[in-house]
Amino acid sequence: MDPDIVNPPSSAQETALRDNQEDLLRILVADDDSAALESLSELLELSGYDVISANGGKQAWKMFSDKKPNLVITDILMPGLDGIGLLKLIREADDLIPVVIITGHGEIESAVSALRLGAYDFLLKPINGEILISTVQKGLEHYRLKLLEKEYTDRLAVQVENRTKELAKTNEFLRGILESSRGVSIVVTDLDKQIVFWNSGSENIFGYTEDEMVGQSVLRLSPPNMGPHDVENVLREALDSKAGAIQKIIKQVSKDKKEVTLSLAISPMLDRKGRMTGVVGLGQDITEQFRLHEELLASYIRIRKIQGASIFALAALAEARDGETGEHLNRLRVYCAILCKSLRMRPFYGKQMTSEFIEDLVQCSVLHDIGKIVIPDSVLFKPAKYETEEFEVMKQHALYGGRALSEAAKETGEEQSYLTVGAEVAYYHHERWDGAGYPFGFSELQIPLSARIVALTDVYDALTSKRRYKEGFSHEKSMKMIVEGRRKHFDPEIVDAFLDVHEEFRRVRNIPTSEQMV
Repeated sequence: MDPDIVNPPSSAQETALRDNQEDLLRILVADDDSAALESLSELLELSGYDVISANGGKQAWKMFSDKKPNLVITDILMPGLDGIGLLKLIREADDLIPVVIITGHGEIESAVSALRLGAYDFLLKPINGEILISTVQKGLEHYRLKLLEKEYTDRLAVQVENRTKELAKTNEFLRGILESSRGVSIVVTDLDKQIVFWNSGSENIFGYTEDEMVGQSVLRLSPPNMGPHDVENVLREALDSKAGAIQKIIKQVSKDKKEVTLSLAISPMLDRKGRMTGVVGLGQDITEQFRLHEELLASYIRIRKIQGASIFALAALAEARDGETGEHLNRLRVYCAILCKSLRMRPFYGKQMTSEFIEDLVQCSVLHDIGKIVIPDSVLFKPAKYETEEFEVMKQHALYGGRALSEAAKETGEEQSYLTVGAEVAYYHHERWDGAGYPFGFSELQIPLSARIVALTDVYDALTSKRRYKEGFSHEKSMKMIVEGRRKHFDPEIVDAFLDVHEEFRRVRNIPTSEQMV
C-alpha cells in the first residue's frame, strides 16, 4: 500500500492484532471422504491448529457461519454442495478469508476456475505434508495482513477507498499466483510468448530463477524437436477450447539440459472485455511416472512377444503331427486380423472388436487344433474318409484342447485372459451356426464370437489348401462354398464381413508366408 496515501497502523492496532492471534489458528476442513478428512484434520491438529471438520459442503457452510474460521480447506469434488459452490458462498459472505482447494491431478482446470473465483491457493492430491503446512501458514499470514489492510483501508476517503479496491480486484489473480504452491509450475506469458511471471514451483522443476526467465521466450523451455509452430498450435487449441483450457502431456528442457515431462493445463487470460492478454500454464512434473509407464509398456510388449512365440511354437508341434507346416497357422493369424478389422467397421459386432480382443484372438487362433496332439496316429494320418468310430475319436481333439487351455487359464487367476480366448477357440471352432457341429452341438450366439471367427478362417484356409486327401480349391470356389454355408455353418454377420474383405484373403493366400504380417 502506498504510504503517501494510507497511514500505517498504529501501535495500538498492532497490539490488538497480536492479542487476537489465536483467532487466526481456526481452520475449517471439508471433505466427503471420512478417511481423508480424519487424516488431514489430524495432521493440522498436530501442527497446533484448531480444526473444525465438516463431512461435505453443506455441513461446512453451516459451520462456517457458526464458527467463523480464519482459513478454509475444501475438497473440490463433493456431492451436493461441491468445493466451487462452497467457495462462491464464502466469497459472497466474506472476501478476506483464504480458501484452499484440494484437487486431483485430472481436475487442474477446475482449480484454475477456483483461482479465478477467488481461491487463495490449491493443493494437488496426494497431499504433501510440508507443502500443506507451508500453504496454511502463508494463508494465515495472508489473512492477518488482509485484516491489517482492512483496518487502515477503512479510514480512507470514499474516493481513495474505491480506487484501492479496484486495484486490488485487478491484481487479485496475480496475488494468488504469487503465493501459489511450490509443487506446481505456474508460468504466465504475454501474446508474444514472453514470460511475465515465473513462480517458485517453476524454479524447483526447471532450475531457472525468476530473474533468469522473466522477459525470456517460453520457447527456451522447448526441446529441439518442438518448433514455434508446435507451441502456437497448443495455444490456439487452448483458445478454441469450449472449456477455456486444455490438458497436455508435454516435454520440456530444464536448465541442466535434462528432459522434463509435464502434465500441463493451459488457459488463456482475458481482460474484462473478453480480449486475450496472455496465457497461463499450470504444470506438474511427472517425469518419473512417465518413465515408469514407458518401462512397463516396453515390458508388456516384450512379454506379449514371448507369449506369442511360445503359443505359436506349441501350436506348430501339434500341427506338425498332422503333416502340416507352420504356414497354415501364419495365414490363420492374418485372416483373423483382417476379418476382425472388417467386423469393427460393421454395427453388429463393432463394439466387441476392441484392440485387446483382436490381439488375443490373433495370438490364440493358432491353438484351435492343439488337442490333435493326443489323437492316435492311426486316426490322425488316415488318408481316406473316417469311419463313424474314427470320426468320434477325431472329434475329441476339441475337448482335449479346450480342457487343457481352460485349466491353464485358471492357473493365471484371472477371469478373462488370452488363454480364455484360446480355450474358446479350441472348444468351439467346429460348432455350426445351425447346431449341427461338435463337440456340444451349440448354435448361433451360444457359440463364442472368437470361435465363430476362427471357424470361417480355418475353413477358408482348408478349402484353398492342398491336403494329402485333396487338391486345393480356387478362391472363387472356396468363397462360394462359404456363402452357401451362411446361416448353416457360419454366422451370417461374419460371412458378410468376409465378403467385404475377401480380396485381402485372396492376396494373403497367394503371397509367401514369410512376407505375411499380422
